[in-house]
Amino acid sequence: MLLLIFAAVLFFWLVVGAVQFLICFITPKLRRYSLSAALWWAFLGPCSIAWISLAALVVISRHLVVEEAHFGRFHLPTLSSGMGWSYFILGSVFSMAIATVVARVHQTLILRLTFALFRLYATVISGGIGSVFGWCFSFWVLGLQMRYSWVLAAIGMLAFIGGFGVIAYRAAGSLRGDPPATATWISQEEFEGA
Repeated sequence: MLLLIFAAVLFFWLVVGAVQFLICFITPKLRRYSLSAALWWAFLGPCSIAWISLAALVVISRHLVVEEAHFGRFHLPTLSSGMGWSYFILGSVFSMAIATVVARVHQTLILRLTFALFRLYATVISGGIGSVFGWCFSFWVLGLQMRYSWVLAAIGMLAFIGGFGVIAYRAAGSLRGDPPATATWISQEEFEGA
């Protein structure tokens, strides 16, 4: 059951990241940030699981100390609800800070790839983002419980993956913006694919 909760949390953040990717990709001024924005949201999934695991460990260890060690007759201090909210807020802030650093490093690194390598990278990552939408479509189709829905789900999954990959391959030049002015190890021609 716990693994299903973790999978649901991860999938939720992947869906949010995929929607953010679409919003940035559709908006021309934000297109160059679409991959990093999707990564920012997707990175919150593992961070959330880490914070949930830590909170669960605290709850389980408290239960083991109180119930199993027979300390129930002693007065143990209770934590106020403010402690729970502060844990949630600090966990969210730290997760966002970590995701911001990862997205910023990602944005810096993709500017230093040659065009051919970046085009391949953008195609694979966008295909993965398409698979998130493919899973959503598959869950919806399978939920309809119609005959041969698994065939339609498989075709939809392949269409989303292939469609997102092809679109990213063709639009790779607009997915990363202008070349860096300093600290680069590729030439202008390599950056533009000329």
